[in-house]
Amino acid sequence: MVEKLASKSSIQFKPLLLVAIAIIILLALFPLLLWNTPISSTYITILTPITSFLTLCLFIYTSWWSYKNDRDIFKAWGLLTLGMGLYFISNMLYFIFENITGTISSPSIADTFYIFAYALVIIGILFFLKKPYKIRTKALLDVFIVMISLFFIVWFLFVWPVVKPSDPNTIAIIRSISYLFLDILLLIVYLGVLFNKNLKITPTPLVLMTLGIFSQIFGDMIYAYHAFEPSLVYKWMFTILYTSDTIFASAAAIAFLKDVEIDLKSWISYYNNSKFTSQWISYLPLILVLFTYSLLLIRTPDKALIWGVGVIIVLVVIREIVSLNEIKKAQIVLKRNKEIIASSEEQLSFITTNMLDLIMESDENSVFRYVSPSSNEFLGIPPEKLLGKSFYEFIHPQDMEKISTNINNAVKAGSSVRLQYRYKNAANKYIWIESIGKPIFEQGEFKGFIYSSRDISQQKKAENIVKQSLTEKETLLREIHHRVNNNLQVISSLLSLQSRKVVDERDHELFQESQNRVRSMAMIHEKLYQSDNLNSINFSDYVKTLLDSLIYDVPHKLSNINIDLDVEKIELNIETSVPCGLIINELVSNSLKHAYPEGGKGTINIKMRSLDDKYELIVADDGTGSVQQADLEEDNSNLGLYLVNTLIKQLDGTIEVLKGKGTGYRIVFQELEYQKRI
Repeated sequence: MVEKLASKSSIQFKPLLLVAIAIIILLALFPLLLWNTPISSTYITILTPITSFLTLCLFIYTSWWSYKNDRDIFKAWGLLTLGMGLYFISNMLYFIFENITGTISSPSIADTFYIFAYALVIIGILFFLKKPYKIRTKALLDVFIVMISLFFIVWFLFVWPVVKPSDPNTIAIIRSISYLFLDILLLIVYLGVLFNKNLKITPTPLVLMTLGIFSQIFGDMIYAYHAFEPSLVYKWMFTILYTSDTIFASAAAIAFLKDVEIDLKSWISYYNNSKFTSQWISYLPLILVLFTYSLLLIRTPDKALIWGVGVIIVLVVIREIVSLNEIKKAQIVLKRNKEIIASSEEQLSFITTNMLDLIMESDENSVFRYVSPSSNEFLGIPPEKLLGKSFYEFIHPQDMEKISTNINNAVKAGSSVRLQYRYKNAANKYIWIESIGKPIFEQGEFKGFIYSSRDISQQKKAENIVKQSLTEKETLLREIHHRVNNNLQVISSLLSLQSRKVVDERDHELFQESQNRVRSMAMIHEKLYQSDNLNSINFSDYVKTLLDSLIYDVPHKLSNINIDLDVEKIELNIETSVPCGLIINELVSNSLKHAYPEGGKGTINIKMRSLDDKYELIVADDGTGSVQQADLEEDNSNLGLYLVNTLIKQLDGTIEVLKGKGTGYRIVFQELEYQKRI
């Protein structure tokens, strides 16, 4: 099927119906303003041909649209358009014969076109069905019996008393009511298709067409009356009713083009669930049949009336046969369902009796109304002793507020909740329970909870053991870092003491550099010892502490040097922190020693930021020193730069010399993953 190109419209069924009714009322009121004038007579005469022509144009467009966008229903609309075309031609022929030539024959060529129009419309409507055909038989018979009964009541009380005595000719009588029988046949087809569950279109166009055929039926009744007692009032009435048929047909085409939907299922459901269904409305078909049958008593019986009542009685008998068949099928289904339910209950009882989990159901007041037999093993309490007691009665007082809050939140959200709490057993001891609770709602109203619970006491014990073990290991790791820090501090102190015995200034400087390197590593272990997280340290805080220690050791002659620190809040593990800290120590120390002559002023910049999954470190000064990229890569005589290159390789990073005043380095590296030693 080709996808529809037209988008769904905001038009709804009720506004469309009200607009159609409003147009009918306006067309009906207009001739009343000019009653008994040539204008009103002419208006009544041409109204049906004009509206049928406009409807034909709309049907032609609908057929073209369905051919372009929905070939599956093109045949249906094409046949309906041909039928509407013959209907328009018939109206024009009647208009010509009656008002221009004055030569009306019985039957005429117009009658022939009318009959073919009915045939095409019936076939076209049937093309809206799709297989498999699923008709709501009983509902269709109820509606059909009601309509046929009403038709016979109106016909034999008001129309037939005038039609029959006026013309004893049987052929003339048959002709006068033949269109009524064609309309009823068409109505049967409409209803049969409308009550089918499988349609190619929404039921809205069919509902509107059915309303139109009702107008056609009443119009034919009045036309038959008018044929024997001509009157301008009767002509006005059947003209408006015929016009209503074409207007409802136009509304049906618009409803199809705009994809207007009507929820018949909700209407039927409302009817089935209403109180009236169990009272007198469900007996309406039988009431109307009895009333129709009473016509045989209040009127002189004739063949037409007897045949009409007979047809209705046959329909009622068919309805009762269908009802009995449906009741029989329903009983078979009910019996089968009872067997399935009994089997399911037996299986459920077996499962709940042998399962380790505890299933409980409480009402809206948290009072138990079902407890599975497994409560004997679970709590040591028989299920019958728990019924009628509150769910909260057995919860540990310390868990009460938390559980109550979580349950209330689950009810408000209408979602399941997972709970862990302590519950009292038959020995008045509390065991740990984990429950999954689901709130129960009926028509939006809270009706209780269903809980599936499991004993997790052993799990809780295991968790406590694991937590205790982790706490012990964490304490041990902190102690290790603390001792490593102390040992490195001892090494730093030893280097400091040894440097005092060194006379040569260059040797003293080497001892000082080694001391700074040891201290930079010791600080990392100190930070880990002090940190809540033993896996990483706050590197920005570490860098600040490292620089403070370096500045503290700077001679007084370099006190004019400023440190500009801009390090993001970064967490680095010990694998990365140690080489990175040593790199900063080396580069800053070099700047302090070589970049500024005695008494010089300047600024050393240290910046560090994250770049996606990498980090960027910049260390630069504005001093007098200068290093080239080639010197950095080839000079191994400078221990500090050699150490920096080695550490960068350890970090799988890169280093480049920044151009400009002073000396600057840009280092890019990744955080190293922890290497398992065991």
